[in-house]
Amino acid sequence: MLKLVSVLAAGLVGMGGWAVVSIQELPEYFVAGRPYTIEFKIRQHGRHLLNDLEPSLIVRSGGSNEQRIAAKAKSEGTYAATFTAPASGPLTLTIKSSFGASNLQLYPTPVIAAGAQAPTISPIDRGRALFVAKGCNACHTNSDLVDRPDNQQIKAGPELGGRRLARDYVMQKLKNPKSETMPDLGLSDAEISAIASFLTAPGTAATGGSR
Repeated sequence: MLKLVSVLAAGLVGMGGWAVVSIQELPEYFVAGRPYTIEFKIRQHGRHLLNDLEPSLIVRSGGSNEQRIAAKAKSEGTYAATFTAPASGPLTLTIKSSFGASNLQLYPTPVIAAGAQAPTISPIDRGRALFVAKGCNACHTNSDLVDRPDNQQIKAGPELGGRRLARDYVMQKLKNPKSETMPDLGLSDAEISAIASFLTAPGTAATGGSR
């Protein structure tokens, strides 16, 4: 099975024409009236950083209120767009990569008033949001994604639903992929822990292999 996945991934790489967008730091919530900079990377075939693109960030709040902000290049394959959080939410952020259909829509994010108590977000919910925001879902389908944003799926890697993998295995894989196809996203320990909470269940044994 893993050999078949490798063959399919190699074929997709040869075809070209797709990329993966990954958010650098995903806020758990936004505070109304505060400015935020969303920084992201665009990788062709999930690995090779793409320069000279003209991506944009679409910020949609509530029903039909929408604004589009042109992103600026910061460094190799890295872009950023700044916006001010509106008075109400939730906010849905979409990055248009300008590279074919390789865009990224995130899960809706809460907006709170200045001084209000921060919302409580479970590790599993945080991990689910990060799984999409980091671009993992572009290459890995996951049956545990509830109301998954309508993003392009390449399916270059194994399906990761069912929470069948051991936590230690997932955390090590995210921290040090050691793979020709899966990139090192430079995830923080907190991000790795949250994604592992989403992908795993306590007491399960590792059943997956390497990509």
